[in-house]
Amino acid sequence: MDLFNGAVGSNQVHDFNPGIRESGLFWTQPVAGDSLEVKLEEGTASLALDDLDEEDYHDLHNALIDGPSDPASVSFEMRWQAIAKPMNVTDSVHRFTGRFRLCAVQIEWSATAPGFSFVSDPANTTTNVRSVIGRERNGVFFDE
Repeated sequence: MDLFNGAVGSNQVHDFNPGIRESGLFWTQPVAGDSLEVKLEEGTASLALDDLDEEDYHDLHNALIDGPSDPASVSFEMRWQAIAKPMNVTDSVHRFTGRFRLCAVQIEWSATAPGFSFVSDPANTTTNVRSVIGRERNGVFFDE
């Protein structure tokens, strides 16, 4: 999660993420299974976490080089609700296939780091441009 001082651009002031693993995997973090609930047939999903340990790298470049960071924590709740019928997408050249539904999403989140805290507007006032939920297969799993 990133915060900018004004419009998105070169004015990033916070970059919250779990860092880069020795394997090279980045921006991903295991969470408890009960944090996520998905009901694809109903077109709903939710993800909620409280006080998730993160690092504040302050900007994208510093995060990508795994530079100095401050300990931080984030809390968030996201709720997806389908607003359209399912659509199938397949790209045989790039070995990708999936069934997705466009969704409206409500999000609220907060973050704390040394000398800093942030709380978003309430979820019912957020605006989301485009989101989907669904299932996909790609790479070695494409033909299964």
